[in-house]
Amino acid sequence: MNTIHQVSANYLETCANNKNLSKHTLKAYRIDFEQFQSCIGMTLDISLIDKSHILKFHNYLLNLELAPASIKRKLVSLKAMFKWLELEEVILVSPFNKIRANIKLPRALPKNVPASKLNNLIKKIKAELGINRNEDYNAIEISRLITTKKTLNKLTTLISIELMLCTGMRVGELASIELNSIDISERKIKLFGKGSRERFVYLPDAESCQLIKAYLQARLIVDPTSHNFLVNSRGQPASTQFLRKILRELAHRSAIELHVTPHMLRHSAACELIESGLDIRFVQRLLGHSSISTTEIYTHVSDTLLKKKITQAKVRKRVIKK
Repeated sequence: MNTIHQVSANYLETCANNKNLSKHTLKAYRIDFEQFQSCIGMTLDISLIDKSHILKFHNYLLNLELAPASIKRKLVSLKAMFKWLELEEVILVSPFNKIRANIKLPRALPKNVPASKLNNLIKKIKAELGINRNEDYNAIEISRLITTKKTLNKLTTLISIELMLCTGMRVGELASIELNSIDISERKIKLFGKGSRERFVYLPDAESCQLIKAYLQARLIVDPTSHNFLVNSRGQPASTQFLRKILRELAHRSAIELHVTPHMLRHSAACELIESGLDIRFVQRLLGHSSISTTEIYTHVSDTLLKKKITQAKVRKRVIKK
């Protein structure tokens, strides 16, 4: 007897060992499968699951009042597992065959943070740190300002916003940056995106490099326990939850009513780059999107030209007004 609980665990193990998925994706899969088991029962034999169980799960998710995109993603995760079970001949036919769940996704544009509010965020955190808003960043002067764990957290907030704004990186990618992934001389950072796909993002100017140099020195006051670039006040790697929290708290202190999230900063970066005239192909590559159609475009875009275009876009200068 193969229960849904057993085969879900087997599939997760296969994904972890063979599909090179990130820990965040694996965690999402695990939650999806646990919700499915809660809906239909953990001990149900996999061979007995049919279309009615899938439709029951769909209705279960609707009752949770999840966003349409979240519901669709959970069903896609489940469908992938049943396809694997079919290929492995654990089941004869996937229950998803010839089933259609009517999930209409809204066509609304992603939310971003207006440039004026981004400017307010950065002016606020610079003021809290005692950084003169009319002067360029200076690594030595900034590092001298970081004397306590509290001020280190504020510098972490500033550099997180700056890096997400300049590069459009995901918060998970930001939290995963290691010291050896940063090449200041080449003004680039190596990231590992979804599916552990490697790509480089580029620092647009000398100020960004100065801020990174300042942080490399400032982080030493907490005796870091790992090689992660960003750390919390205990010297441990800064988690995505921590980065979301310090950004949310800064927005509150800045009297910004928007619920500011790292993902909104990612969209803001893309909007500013496009509005500055950067070709959409470069923006797609910078953000690390992986659809087949965009991948074909990426092959025609060189890293050298991407670095040049990102520098010319001057996103920081467009947003941060002195």
